[in-house]
Amino acid sequence: MSFSQSLDPGALGWISLVIWLLFVFIALFRVPWRILKRETGLQHLFLGSILVVAFLWQLRADINLSVSIHLLMATSLTLMFYWPMALLATSLALLGVTLMGKTPWEMLGINGLVVCLLPVTISHWVWRLVEWKFPPNFFIFVLLAGAGGAVAAALGSGLAVIAITAIYTSGHEFARLSGEYFLFLPLTLPPEAVVNGMILTGLTAFMPDWVRAFDPKRYLDEN
Repeated sequence: MSFSQSLDPGALGWISLVIWLLFVFIALFRVPWRILKRETGLQHLFLGSILVVAFLWQLRADINLSVSIHLLMATSLTLMFYWPMALLATSLALLGVTLMGKTPWEMLGINGLVVCLLPVTISHWVWRLVEWKFPPNFFIFVLLAGAGGAVAAALGSGLAVIAITAIYTSGHEFARLSGEYFLFLPLTLPPEAVVNGMILTGLTAFMPDWVRAFDPKRYLDEN
């Protein structure tokens, strides 16, 4: 979920931009650049993931003139690369979509929070909670950290869009918009869960090295 047209965000737009760029700046220092520079396979995987996400974000359904619904894919990126690289990947994808005119520059900071920072953060903490509170099991990882994290990320992003829209629309307009949006928001959660769950299931089964958050020895009891 993101904003496809400007709401003239004013101060909130600048504040959101600063917060988003601050976390991107922090992420730049947390990325394992030496490993990324050394492993060409990881470079190709990272760049390919950015292109795939940017392409998927263009396949969007416009509910109205301002709000668009699309897959986020933040959970898969977070479990594949950890949150610093996932935040960079989603941020670069957002820049690409914005350069192509799919989203306005005025909403870059707010979209950065809604489709990059918030979903990646939620996905990270859902995964950490699963590791802390649940036994190491392959199906728990895929269903809870993968599909469950994707649902939580999509829900958090959608509720953020509704909250921001409430700030910039009149009471009557917001009532109409929220009535339409609340009908679509629950319908976006199953596809997000299924797509992310399928991707993580396939990767952990056939290419476990591509999912950095997945430890085969921990989840599969391999020796």
